[in-house]
Amino acid sequence: MSNNYMDSIDLTTLTPIVRDALQDESADITNWSRQPIEGGLSGATVHRFQGQAQTAKALKPWSIILKIISKASASQAVTDGEFWQREKLLYQSDLLTGLPQDLIVPSCYHIAQQSNNEYWLWLEDMGAESDEEWPLKQYTIVARHLGQMNGAYLVGRPLPNHDWLSQPDTRQRLVASESGIIELPKLSHTPYFAELLGDNRAERIMSLWPERGRLLAGVEQLPQTFCHGDAFRRNLMVRHSANGRPQTVIMDWEAAGLQFLGGELVSLFAATLAFVAIDIDRIAELDGLIFSGYVAGLRDAGWEGDERMVRFGFTALSALQVGIAEPATKMPNIARRIAALPPGVEPPQLLNPGGPKQAVAVGNHILNMGEEALGLLRDVT
Repeated sequence: MSNNYMDSIDLTTLTPIVRDALQDESADITNWSRQPIEGGLSGATVHRFQGQAQTAKALKPWSIILKIISKASASQAVTDGEFWQREKLLYQSDLLTGLPQDLIVPSCYHIAQQSNNEYWLWLEDMGAESDEEWPLKQYTIVARHLGQMNGAYLVGRPLPNHDWLSQPDTRQRLVASESGIIELPKLSHTPYFAELLGDNRAERIMSLWPERGRLLAGVEQLPQTFCHGDAFRRNLMVRHSANGRPQTVIMDWEAAGLQFLGGELVSLFAATLAFVAIDIDRIAELDGLIFSGYVAGLRDAGWEGDERMVRFGFTALSALQVGIAEPATKMPNIARRIAALPPGVEPPQLLNPGGPKQAVAVGNHILNMGEEALGLLRDVT
């Protein structure tokens, strides 16, 4: 992104967007400022613009978000999991209309094309994200709202067929992990990975690996639904309606698309625990709360299917994607980068707010989910 583009933003650019945000065509901006803010994990650049505007009735404060999305590589296609235009196309479609009343998506006021490789999304400012730790019951509420959204596509709402939506990719992830899986036992005896692969975690991964075909075949018999695809703590905010009802604000729709039943919960559980520290004795509790909330949301939408199907989808996809494919792909790559470091250079620190103990506990819990999925397999196929 060129700084000249940012410098070109003026009252002519901002005024119609601010009027949309305030829903007042009489608004005239009196002052404004810009602040860069963290753009999350998608690679987007994000800025907050805020100030005051004089309307026919009063001087009003305003705040809007500019999210700049750009093409990371010339070869990126719509089929890529992180296709750069997906969120822009989603806002231009009707897929975000008719969502559950308590699942809130930031409004998009305007989309501007800056070049063939860059778009600007002018979005509703949902406020600063709170660093306050959520009580675990909050995840139940979020999961229920996600279940309400996913459930609508299980009871009559047609599945979208846009070619730019993400598609289930567990099979591709497993193929990509084949070359690394055999390295895990050896890595478990190296200083850098010994703790992360402790408690026989490497052996358990290797034991579950031969079952991947059966689990995947079972998953692929489940119904599909439209999902956010990346609904974990950093993409979620909490607010309340005028009458105090809890609502979920969900942002960053770059991964939106189709997924098998239960797949929406994988990020809510596993990705959240990669960024949020909790008592490791409560990991199983969080799993149960998320699952029960999600099933309640499906029931709210009118779905009357067997909840064992949901549990199987959640446990099998968690095990295949996070329990097997993720360590088999990431750990060997990290090991190679460490081996290439010059002498005396410290290897990178693995990021996990709960430290290695939480990472190991989460990994082992997800492998337990894989064993649970094998037990459920005969009941859902």
